[in-house]
Amino acid sequence: MHAELTQNRAELMALVPTRPRMLEGYIAACGQLQDEGRFPTDLPDFTTPDVTSIAYELATDSGAVTTVAVEELLVIAQAYAAINKVRENDLFLTDRNAQIRYNDGEQYLSGFVYYINRASINEPIAIEAIERAMLVLDTRSAER
Repeated sequence: MHAELTQNRAELMALVPTRPRMLEGYIAACGQLQDEGRFPTDLPDFTTPDVTSIAYELATDSGAVTTVAVEELLVIAQAYAAINKVRENDLFLTDRNAQIRYNDGEQYLSGFVYYINRASINEPIAIEAIERAMLVLDTRSAER
């Protein structure tokens, strides 16, 4: 789990500083659409985090988490719950209702503005939760 959390943290930390620029770009694209009446062809860069929870799922499915103290397990579970909140952003984007196509560009772009706003909240929260879980795992390793 430590390796997975480390990778998730690195992925999120790389994206967090880019979110304000992405948000500004999509808001500007919305303005361009309204002013010119056409869908902007050059959309701002859009990146979604590649976060995983495979190690945690394997640990819970195999029962390995039963060896972890409840207080420690809660911290780890909270980190993965925060990671799942980040993943929900992607689910929003793939939802057919959210993916308004190019013929209604304003709504389409508004979906991405919504996504970036959610990411700007969920991603830093996930980083903090991951760091707490990594501390718990580091402490467990040191005690062994």
